[in-house]
Amino acid sequence: MQDAIDRSENLERPKRLGADQAERMADAVHKAADAIHDQMPKAAEYVHAAAAQLEKGADTLRNRGVGELVTQLNDLGRKEPLALFGVALATGFAASRFIKSSAKSH
Repeated sequence: MQDAIDRSENLERPKRLGADQAERMADAVHKAADAIHDQMPKAAEYVHAAAAQLEKGADTLRNRGVGELVTQLNDLGRKEPLALFGVALATGFAASRFIKSSAKSH
């Protein structure tokens, strides 16, 4: 019985960590959108929408699973290709900011 509980925890932990990371990334993307809002309000709107999709993905990952998250991204790509592009752009932007800030701290 304890082995089954341990295996379940081992499977849930990466899922939880991934969801937490997606939420942190969404926060960074929202901040980036706020920073460009005055110069590019329409772009900021798309970036905020991308961050909202990251938040939704984090929730899906935390409460459902990876398979449903992949399905959700596929649906988004078919229905809203610009939003999916925004998610990819925002993710890249947030990753580059993270990498730059990590390099400065070393």
